[in-house]
Amino acid sequence: MSEPHLALTPDQLHSVQAVLYTFAPGCQAMVFGSRVRFDSQTHPVKPHADLDIALAGTPLTSYDMFALRDAFSESDLPFRVDVLMRDDLPAHWLKAINWVALPLRA
Repeated sequence: MSEPHLALTPDQLHSVQAVLYTFAPGCQAMVFGSRVRFDSQTHPVKPHADLDIALAGTPLTSYDMFALRDAFSESDLPFRVDVLMRDDLPAHWLKAINWVALPLRA
């Protein structure tokens, strides 16, 4: 199996990293879902497919999570970004996420 990569432009990746660095600097962000791609996948990602991110580390307060989600909704990204705390996800999701997850570095 080939190495996974993100279906984001360099500018989109930079925008995502900037928001995460500003609003969740102490968390490790893992991307999962349809924007994680493998070279062998032939069908393109839909342009408005959402970006799914699970955060690991010290849980964000409700206020900080709201601010993070608001920053993504106010960004110039042409798609929705869904952010969750990894520890809040069901165990069966974690198996799938760990299988396709990619670290985001700010």
